[in-house]
Amino acid sequence: MTGPERLAGCRAKAQTLGNKKIRGNVLSAPRTPSDRSQLRAIAAGIALVIAFAVALWLTGDVTRKRALDDLAERSGHVLNLVSESLRGELAKHQSTPFLIAHNPEMARVVTGAAAPEEVLRANEALARWAKATDALDIYLLNSAGTTVATSNFAGARSFIGQNFSYRPYFTEAMKGRLGRYFAVGTTSGERGYYFANPIFDGRYVVGTAVVKLQVGHLEEAWRTTDHDIVVVDEDGIVFLSSDPTRRLRSLAPLSDEARDRITTQRRYDGAPLAPLDITTRTELPGGKALVTLRGTPDATASERRGREYLMQSRTMSDAGWTVMILARTDGVASYVFEAVAFAAITLTALLLAAANIHLRRRRLYERMQMQESAKVELERRVAERTDELVRAQSELVQASKLAALGQMSAGLSHELNQPLAAIRSYSDNARVFLERGRNDIVVSNLSAIGELTQRMARIIRHLRTYARKEPTTMGPTLVAKSIDEAVGLLQRRFDDGGIVLSVDLPSRGLTVIGGEVRLQQVFVNLISNAIDAMRDSQRREIAIVGRETNGRVIVSVTDSGPGIAPEHLASVFDPFFTTKDVGAGLGLGLSITYGIVKQFGGSINARNADGGGARFEIELTSARTALENAA
Repeated sequence: MTGPERLAGCRAKAQTLGNKKIRGNVLSAPRTPSDRSQLRAIAAGIALVIAFAVALWLTGDVTRKRALDDLAERSGHVLNLVSESLRGELAKHQSTPFLIAHNPEMARVVTGAAAPEEVLRANEALARWAKATDALDIYLLNSAGTTVATSNFAGARSFIGQNFSYRPYFTEAMKGRLGRYFAVGTTSGERGYYFANPIFDGRYVVGTAVVKLQVGHLEEAWRTTDHDIVVVDEDGIVFLSSDPTRRLRSLAPLSDEARDRITTQRRYDGAPLAPLDITTRTELPGGKALVTLRGTPDATASERRGREYLMQSRTMSDAGWTVMILARTDGVASYVFEAVAFAAITLTALLLAAANIHLRRRRLYERMQMQESAKVELERRVAERTDELVRAQSELVQASKLAALGQMSAGLSHELNQPLAAIRSYSDNARVFLERGRNDIVVSNLSAIGELTQRMARIIRHLRTYARKEPTTMGPTLVAKSIDEAVGLLQRRFDDGGIVLSVDLPSRGLTVIGGEVRLQQVFVNLISNAIDAMRDSQRREIAIVGRETNGRVIVSVTDSGPGIAPEHLASVFDPFFTTKDVGAGLGLGLSITYGIVKQFGGSINARNADGGGARFEIELTSARTALENAA
């Protein structure tokens, strides 16, 4: 097959593969960016609707709970007032039968020993007492439970001759105790509360004095409130109610035993005692509950459907009553509706404001994109210029390091050549003594070679560290060691310049938090700077003083040069600031020193010494204090 034929075959295969790829793309129908944007917009809309609904639900729930708490607090105050008024009404009449029972004339009446005129006087006295105490009736029963004197003796419904031995208050009084009871009167048909006190003749109970209180008048005051008040007995039968349709009805269906007992005592005189249609919906803390109470068939349509109440109760154990208050929750629903409506309006306004802000930001974004194309070329040129400046700055920093190394090169060459020459001499001698069998001298020479090798390794390591930026760790660092190593690197410059160095450090040694090599670099820079400053001075002295005070270590480097000009004091640590001649330095040494000291958590300052010359003072954290604080 020729070359053109092979080329044609390759083109045919490429065309076939391209068609397959096109068909695959059509079948897979990948979503375009606009489709993904629409999907994100739909998802965001659904999330917004859900968040809106949840916010409204939370608003309604919180508002309803708060409204119910407020309603419970208000109705609780009313319930307490009603309970206390009932207790006060009963307490007001509790002592009346006691006083009557201790009247000797009443004992004669109940035993049958009194003459007719005495019985008449007793009837008249009971009538006066009933009027004075607002009692419904006051009467006397003999030991058989028959009425022998009564305050209503002159009326059509007089109790004279009627027997009430079936009443529980009579049974309790005949046992020598205060009898309590509430019931519907079999003669009067009026609801009342009874107090019965035993009448003694010596040690024997011969009869009872009974006071019947009228409690139905209290219902009139209850009807003026916004609540429904209900008083029930131990069987759950409504005895008093602000709503007349609920009287003599039970909260729940009565058992056969309860009905038989009520019938025997003739407590409610044959009333049907039909149950109320009441359902507890929610139990709330504090003995409260939300209930639904439906009206009787002859009630309005809304009452037949049922009305929600917040129910609370108080127990009157002495009277055998439970006082209940039914607070209508209609206002709660209105309050919740208003709160939810306000929240919906507020959220809608916020959403509209957010949408408006979004549209404005989008228009601004589009306008900025239109302007972006005009800035591209300018930004490209600025980026190129910035890269050039960065490279230039890096080259300047490296040049500064190389310049410093150049200044130390003579001394470093001497420091390396001297050990090398010694090593050559020791090795030659070792070979000669080895041939002579002087192994002790050979071992000594080899030890000396090892020490010289370690010395050269330290010098090279310091050079590498100084010439290249290496990561260092922070830890306890000996100040004296760093100073010694820095002086060792600069020893040739000391010797060549005739510089006198004095180091004043405490005998126990100073230890700071820092890095050993980096701290050495700090002292190399400060000492080199001091040497350069004294190049034209006749007296060339450098003093290094270190002290520890208040958990800080302060080390000063003072030279005998001309000092620092006042106008230059604020700029000595700025990068590229220098007072040296062109080519003598780039002004990076003190800037690098400043950065290292700051990394150690310390500070450095420059000033002129009192006796002349410049003084650089560094302050670092004492490692001893740091360890004590950590412990």
